[in-house]
Amino acid sequence: MADIMDYLDWRGDVPFSVSPVNEVDEFILCKIGTPDLSGMVPEDGAYVTVGQAVEAYKAAGGDLKLGIVASEFTVPVFFRLPETERFRDLQLSGYRLKISETRTEQFSALTVRLPDGRHYVTFRGTDDTLVGWKENFQLTVMDAVPAQADALKYLLWAAETYPGELVVGGHSKGANLSVYAASMAPEEIQDRITLVCNYDGPGFMEDFLDNPGYRRILPKIRTLMPENATVGTLLFQEDEYEVVRSIASNRLLAHDGFTWETTPTGFVRAEELSPSARAIDRGMNDLLRSMNRAQRAEFIDTFFNTLGASGAETLTDVTEQRMLQTLKMVRELNQEPEVRRMVVEMIENIVRDYAQERGVPLFGWRRLRKRKEENSEKTEEL
Repeated sequence: MADIMDYLDWRGDVPFSVSPVNEVDEFILCKIGTPDLSGMVPEDGAYVTVGQAVEAYKAAGGDLKLGIVASEFTVPVFFRLPETERFRDLQLSGYRLKISETRTEQFSALTVRLPDGRHYVTFRGTDDTLVGWKENFQLTVMDAVPAQADALKYLLWAAETYPGELVVGGHSKGANLSVYAASMAPEEIQDRITLVCNYDGPGFMEDFLDNPGYRRILPKIRTLMPENATVGTLLFQEDEYEVVRSIASNRLLAHDGFTWETTPTGFVRAEELSPSARAIDRGMNDLLRSMNRAQRAEFIDTFFNTLGASGAETLTDVTEQRMLQTLKMVRELNQEPEVRRMVVEMIENIVRDYAQERGVPLFGWRRLRKRKEENSEKTEEL
């Protein structure tokens, strides 16, 4: 089974003039802006090459690991690109990074000039800050979260700054931002967009699907999600998706596009989502429909405020005790027992999958599970 690192071995010495940009290239390019490139890639319409950006990142002592949420392949792939004829001279521009706790906002964008003259506007997915994850959860409450407004503003800027045709894309929350910005852009900008790359991005509130701009851009959206999709099945979306295979052994790491099986020209397709992914999709939709916006907002604020009050700023900071406190808080929410149970299980599954797959003793998971089972009756009475 081959992944993107193998793809770089196969195609790294093949220029785009010989083999045009494909969906694997587009995924790699939408992840270039994941490391913090502030001061290394211009904020305006000036360009630096991929090689120059990587050299500057190394010289600045950039992080080799970007937190528990970021793929372990992100930086190794980033460092490999200047070694390839295919990627080293691609031009980067328009880098932005914004994180605001007061506005619950995490946003980053980057534009890549493709060899055919198009400009690829990319949006970064969620990092491991609690601010970024709270903003993700707010997609279930707000018609537009701050990062979506930022994405639209950035796309309007890019359309004014760069001539010709545009591609818009991202992975995870970055994919959601891409679809949102392309949907809300004026029709004359939508006409310049040739493709919207949705790599396993969460969907939207149901009302958004009736937006005229979304209906117009829908035929240009290409959505890929892994067999064991978790993120891509969240909320609602109507674009037809294609399913790809992943070498990852669990649901959440299958979300990492660097684990998707590749060929020299694309990702390997699967027939359909796995039964567990379809079950998560149904369960999440049922959960959202059973809670009104006020209940969702209450849960989100309480959950993240509890973690933040314990001193955690990122998911990496979260300890076993902090998670125990959060689970206790969830059980105290004034919700129907079935809804409360689904929320608890969703959180536990997320924690378990990351801890088990990556071997990171985030929460002393087995001790947490054993303690919860031994004290389940007492806990339910709290």
